Amino acid sequence: MINEYDLDYRDRDRGTDWFRQPLRLDYSLRRTLPHGERATDEVYDAISTYRQNDLYLETSHTKERFLRGFFTAGMGIPLVGINIFMVYAFFLLIFYFFSDPERLSLIFPIGVIVILGGAMDIFILNLPLKNDWFTYRHAPIRFNRRTRQVHVFYTPRFGGPRSYDWDALTAQILETGRGKVTYYVLTMTAADPSGRYYYDRFEVGNQLLHREEGIRWWEYIRRFMEEGPDSVPDPDWTLSERLSLRESFVRWFALHELRRERALGLNVRPAIARIILISPFLALFSIGHFISMLTSRHVQWPQEIRQACGEE
Repeated sequence: MINEYDLDYRDRDRGTDWFRQPLRLDYSLRRTLPHGERATDEVYDAISTYRQNDLYLETSHTKERFLRGFFTAGMGIPLVGINIFMVYAFFLLIFYFFSDPERLSLIFPIGVIVILGGAMDIFILNLPLKNDWFTYRHAPIRFNRRTRQVHVFYTPRFGGPRSYDWDALTAQILETGRGKVTYYVLTMTAADPSGRYYYDRFEVGNQLLHREEGIRWWEYIRRFMEEGPDSVPDPDWTLSERLSLRESFVRWFALHELRRERALGLNVRPAIARIILISPFLALFSIGHFISMLTSRHVQWPQEIRQACGEE
């Protein structure tokens, strides 16, 4: 599942690293956004909400929001072309071999194609198979204001959904990205009472271009949990787990983000130019997103979580 990407390496046994040592919380990460008070006057839904009602707010995991379809487009689709070429070369060599059985030298390249082709398929398909295909259509995080709990969806491979007390979680806005572009991500951490070590961490919502947007996104969630649903506006647009090619293209072309920035009076021309420039790649990632959704199934929360959220 896409939100579990890299989880093996980060917290293999929930609270310990590969050397069985506790996961130490970096000192800079101990500076957290406040519970019980407003961090900013404005709120922002980060275009990361699946559903919202009087009882719970369901959002996306950051990796699911911006990585779904990435491995399919970057590895799975190119591999199809490579395999077509290798199958063509394999049968061409077989044809030449049987047309002249004395060409024993062809046995070696035939064997190389079979071995390397199989090894390459296994290696390259590992990431799409583990993260993009035959899994769940989204990686939800539920904030239940009635029980004051947060539920994060994981597959049985990692023990199934995990639940946390809202008051036991801390929130930070962390920087991510490489090169000239820096993104900001709302990250929630479950630490021990000392605050020195943590045993779980998950990223909520979209990657954001400005730290202030991350703070407003936190404030949206905090107000919903602590002040009630009437204290936040309805989301401008909700994500969907339905199978739709249009939805897949909207996810990668970020048209809703552009519409919002234009409504705020910001200059969107540079962003439009970038989208046009990289549109072939975005189209490929959109197709990858659609394939990922096509091969995956709907999320099914455990019965006790559904009951707590008023669904049964």
